[in-house]
Amino acid sequence: MYKLLSIVSMLVLFISGCNEKDNMSNQSDRFWYNEMVRMIELRDLDKADDNFLSLETEHIKSPLLKTATMIMISAHIRGENYMLAGFYMDKYLSLFGNREDREYIEYLRIKSKYLSLRRSLRDQKLLFDAIELVDNYKYDFPNSRYLSLVQTMGTNLILAKSHLNFEIAGLYKRLDKPEAVKYVLSDKDISWFKENEIEKPQVSFFRSLFE
Repeated sequence: MYKLLSIVSMLVLFISGCNEKDNMSNQSDRFWYNEMVRMIELRDLDKADDNFLSLETEHIKSPLLKTATMIMISAHIRGENYMLAGFYMDKYLSLFGNREDREYIEYLRIKSKYLSLRRSLRDQKLLFDAIELVDNYKYDFPNSRYLSLVQTMGTNLILAKSHLNFEIAGLYKRLDKPEAVKYVLSDKDISWFKENEIEKPQVSFFRSLFE
């Protein structure tokens, strides 16, 4: 008897769960949009992602989807989830991208890379990728309203790269490899810098152990 009651209880819970799931899967685009925004306000970006996915899969032609995608980009940048921000940028361009949209999204992509670059001596590929994005942006959008911001970030990235190259050159000096030193310092981006003109970034003692 006890076993039978247990089985019946489990069936009731299973059916209730299925009904709840069915009810949740038949919501309007406005419902999922509002839930996504509410989760962002609560700083629960995982649930916001889930709500966005429901909006996208259930209402792919919704006029709210464009705004929702942009909101998710901004939310993940603010939350320092830069890889996910990049994911939504790619999604935005694939669904809605025109030249004007691309101009803004690629600016946000550079900003996201720039903000994620905390430690240039360990994030070398990220540093070089960000510099390449800046160069591409200046070529593709020479009259962009965001160009001055991109150029400022680009200058700071070049300074970070210069610091990195001088650090590498110093290592080669200590290893008595003059040809390697010459090669590193011949980089066109830093050849006009002098080492004593670049202020070394200040890092904590514990971080410096790993730089």
